[in-house]
Amino acid sequence: ALAAVLFIAGCASSTPPAEAPAAQQAAPANSWTARLDALKAELESSTKGTGVVISQTADNQLHVVIPNELSFDTGRANVKRNLAQVLDKVAEGLKSATTASLRVVGPTDSTGSEEGNERLSVSRADSVRNHLVGRGVSTTVITTDGRGSREPLADNGTAAGPG
Repeated sequence: ALAAVLFIAGCASSTPPAEAPAAQQAAPANSWTARLDALKAELESSTKGTGVVISQTADNQLHVVIPNELSFDTGRANVKRNLAQVLDKVAEGLKSATTASLRVVGPTDSTGSEEGNERLSVSRADSVRNHLVGRGVSTTVITTDGRGSREPLADNGTAAGPG
């Protein structure tokens, strides 16, 4: 199952920091797009072969989907070491993106009650937020959303689905 989803968005009008290297200053006028492309490439490189799926959406967001085996144990909200490594990369990329916003979505599978799954999904999203904040990402740019088992990211009817 896929158990953690991050949406990273930014303001197209942001400007690169004054201390940006010459390569970044030569980037397109939309500096957020350039930073998003750089973060996407870095995350793809650092998560290659792990099952993490990273894509850029039509509305200029970075969509990061992290497989359950890397993120959370079934029924738990503790950030696993593999997820922490991915989140550390996200946090590093977001430190300089002062106009970015991050939405963390914590889905679950259909095992257990909907009420329990809703609590678990919120706890998972909050755990991801807390990890990112602990790595220097501002609390003001992060929102969390629990989806319970209403919007699973994998088929709950298969062995791979529950998470």
